[in-house]
Amino acid sequence: MNDLIKSISIPAILYKTTEQHMIPNEKAYEILKNNISIQKNLENMLKYVSKKDFEEYLKDIYIIGENENLISFYCLKFDDSSEYKIIIIQDISMALVETIKNKSNNVLLEPIKNNIDIIATDEKGIILNISRFFEKFYNVKSEELLGKSVFELEKSGVFYPSATCKVLKTGQRVTMLQKNRLNREILVTALPIKDNTQNISRVICFSYDITDLYKIKKQIGALEKNAEIYMRNLKSLESKKINFPNVVGKSKEMQKIFKLITKIADFDVNVIITGESGVGKSYFAKLIHNISRRNKAPFVEVNCGAIPENLLESELFGYEGGSFTGAKKEGKLGLIESAQNGTLFLDEIAEMSLNLQVKLLKVIQDKTFNRIGGRKAIKVNFRLITATNRDLKDLIRQRKFREDLFYRLNVVSIHIPALRRRKEDIIALISYFMEKFNKKYNLNKKLSHCAMNSLINYEWIGNIRELENMIERTLLISEGDLITEEFLPDNIKNSHKEMNGQQKNTLQEDLDNYEKDIIVKAFEKYKTTVGVAKALGISQATAVRKIKKYVRKYS
Repeated sequence: MNDLIKSISIPAILYKTTEQHMIPNEKAYEILKNNISIQKNLENMLKYVSKKDFEEYLKDIYIIGENENLISFYCLKFDDSSEYKIIIIQDISMALVETIKNKSNNVLLEPIKNNIDIIATDEKGIILNISRFFEKFYNVKSEELLGKSVFELEKSGVFYPSATCKVLKTGQRVTMLQKNRLNREILVTALPIKDNTQNISRVICFSYDITDLYKIKKQIGALEKNAEIYMRNLKSLESKKINFPNVVGKSKEMQKIFKLITKIADFDVNVIITGESGVGKSYFAKLIHNISRRNKAPFVEVNCGAIPENLLESELFGYEGGSFTGAKKEGKLGLIESAQNGTLFLDEIAEMSLNLQVKLLKVIQDKTFNRIGGRKAIKVNFRLITATNRDLKDLIRQRKFREDLFYRLNVVSIHIPALRRRKEDIIALISYFMEKFNKKYNLNKKLSHCAMNSLINYEWIGNIRELENMIERTLLISEGDLITEEFLPDNIKNSHKEMNGQQKNTLQEDLDNYEKDIIVKAFEKYKTTVGVAKALGISQATAVRKIKKYVRKYS
């Protein structure tokens, strides 16, 4: 806004209603500097001018100050209820004084060095004087109009409508907008000068070009539009957000993965998700789809390891009627075609046969395919996400997976770490699943400290899937509202006993031990409190306190 006010070629002041602060441009600053009373009067006026006076663009004109100054207001309103006013100042004191003092045709009206035009007429509308800016405003030489009637000039379209004509008809001051022959917007104010008998003796008409203000208004409108688009996009993203920290975890590794997903979601690059069974690979595939621009179209999930090899091809590509024995007469739509404009997720991609890998590679490269038994090439448009729990590079070495397909799939690779590698996420996941199944079965159960301790220290070979199933089972078979260790599966209880003997640590003790292990390892690696703080995402003060607590040699 400051840059906009500076760009106005006439004296102007920016005023923000909420802050009650005026910012003048250079020309306005000179006026305020030389006449403090104008600034004081302006400040006083802004307090008492009613909101109605600002509802219309440049609705009213005020004359204030030790000299006569023409003050006009221009209001800009925003959707967030913030409001700016642009104040235009014109010193017209000499013009008024000379006009009132001199009743002859020799009055010379000379406005100060501003982009303003002044015309004086008599009581019949005959032009007596015209300033040197008239030609610039109306593209007509001023000397050609001296002695002519404003009524005739209005009819001929030199200026239309004529403010002077309205003043002569009504006897009242008039402010209006005109569009001149150069298609510029002109603000016109006509003031009646009355004699002792209250009859009009002169009409003074002030005009100034406000086209620049219109340009500013358009610029602000464009900015507002861009801001609205930005806010809509932001709200759209907010509405697509999944409760990531609660469902997946708060660990540094998972936050990095989520950040990567938000970066690539809207780009149609192929993504491969790797990780052990149960870490949530399909969840992340759905997450990418849900926050992408394709979220209104289908998300089609195919488990390549769950469908027999001889059926997988027809499931993926579909077939024409009568293509093979047992085929439906009307044919069948394939899953690739079903994912049109959406996302195709191929889970357990490593289980796909080499023969099908060749066909999939062709679809990726050409974006076309043929149904089984069909001759017509069908164009497809989908986003491809694949997942596997196996080492594809090792399979390539064994010649069980095509290298060219691997590089097509591996544009963006996301590895989901095992749950046992990010124990800080286990508590959040336990809380999430406890709440989920309590609500599902209308229960109100909680875990004892001892039971929670056992769950935190368990290895979770089956990852999130194993944890979810165990929580649901335990909630249903346990007695009472407090779930103790006796209701946990034997493998979890035995695992905890093997790790800790018969010692029963509290939850806080185990958390402290885990925190100590993290701090000690970080300090051994980074050597400084700054390095530890940066690596662990904590403040340096916290790092210093934790290191003093757990690292003896530092104390």
